[in-house]
Amino acid sequence: MSRLQGSARRFTTADVLILVNGVSAFGSGLVYPYTALYLSGLPAMGTAGVSVFYGAAAAANLATTGVLATGWIKPPPALLGLAGTLMLAVGFLGTAVAGSLAFLCAAVLFIGCGQGCLLVAMVPVLNSLTAQEQRRSVFARRYRALNVGLGLGAVAAGLTTGILTTSAVPWLFVCNALSYLPLTYAFHRVRARERDEAPRPADAERTTVPGGPEDKERSGGSGGRWKWLGVAGTLAVLFQLGAYLFGHSQFEATAPLVAVRLMGIGLGTVSGLLLVNTLVVALGQSWVTRLLSGRDEAYGLRAAVVLWAAAYATAAASAFGPLPVRYAGLLLFAVVFALGECAYSCSFHPWLIDSVRPGDVTRVSALAGGAMGIGTAAGPSVGVALTLTGEATAVWLSLASFCLLLLLALGRRRAAVPEPAAGTPEQTPASHTGDTT
Repeated sequence: MSRLQGSARRFTTADVLILVNGVSAFGSGLVYPYTALYLSGLPAMGTAGVSVFYGAAAAANLATTGVLATGWIKPPPALLGLAGTLMLAVGFLGTAVAGSLAFLCAAVLFIGCGQGCLLVAMVPVLNSLTAQEQRRSVFARRYRALNVGLGLGAVAAGLTTGILTTSAVPWLFVCNALSYLPLTYAFHRVRARERDEAPRPADAERTTVPGGPEDKERSGGSGGRWKWLGVAGTLAVLFQLGAYLFGHSQFEATAPLVAVRLMGIGLGTVSGLLLVNTLVVALGQSWVTRLLSGRDEAYGLRAAVVLWAAAYATAAASAFGPLPVRYAGLLLFAVVFALGECAYSCSFHPWLIDSVRPGDVTRVSALAGGAMGIGTAAGPSVGVALTLTGEATAVWLSLASFCLLLLLALGRRRAAVPEPAAGTPEQTPASHTGDTT
């Protein structure tokens, strides 16, 4: 036991990836609060530049994840992550010096494709570096690192622009581009180790039996291009779509809109809610992960959905009260919603990984990434449509009801990962958990 505890305290390759992913999130936090403001203020851009930036990036991201999900090309995940981070660096450097819509569009295509590659690559790479019993902890730590990085980046950007005005924003884009380079190097090291550990071609040929499971997996099997996904994988992807359509995107877009326009809350309070949310995720993630460690991932996701619905219901109840009650209700809303995020972050990706064969983790990660992109893009429109009712309570309760619908996906899903073939030892990533960098 002491040996295992000592190993757990070592700084692993997965820890390095999480750390440098947090650094890249810090870079993203530097630019995203001011991207629209900066581009719209450029004479050659205006609002068209803002539309090009977000529209082209979303389209390129979705196209990239779609191509990777089909399996037409199957790059090693570490190589995919390396390429994605380089494209992001090039794209944000290009955005910093863009002087025309055409140049901006070219730069943004690099950003969108890079985001798609990085999003798809991170899950299988972390999975390959992590023992099954440690998946929850690893993905929870990554989510916390991303939230803390984004929050600190936004604070740093606010201080910088407060001192130097928006003239500093191009340099923030440069800093964001540079923030991806440590992650690039980390993927390079993982890829180098994979090449060192890869079996020789002759050994690979001897271990592949014609007509066997490995041969069928390479050829796509006999049941069609999408049979690999199965019912479990399909429900996992649909859950991801719903989680971003009715969960994450609503906190970021609809909640501020309802709070300010329908509940009479001051604009500055919105920043306070975001800060509270980030602090709760940072401080509560480990506690929630430990609390759920004795339960399966589906239980954790049910907890996340119920917590989100409870957060919406809390905000709805506070909408009837005077201003102090509304402030208190929204504060409690931010806390409960963040706890739901903690439950989601330590449960979803392990659940997703177990929904398909080990060889299809990259493809299902691509589908989940595409679902996240669609949910993030379409979610605000759902929220805006609900605000047309003019009633804050109606908006909050509608969102709570939509969240509870996600329980259907959790209730119907069944494990669909086949057992290893007889006589073939199952490969696990446990040997990597002690690796240090």
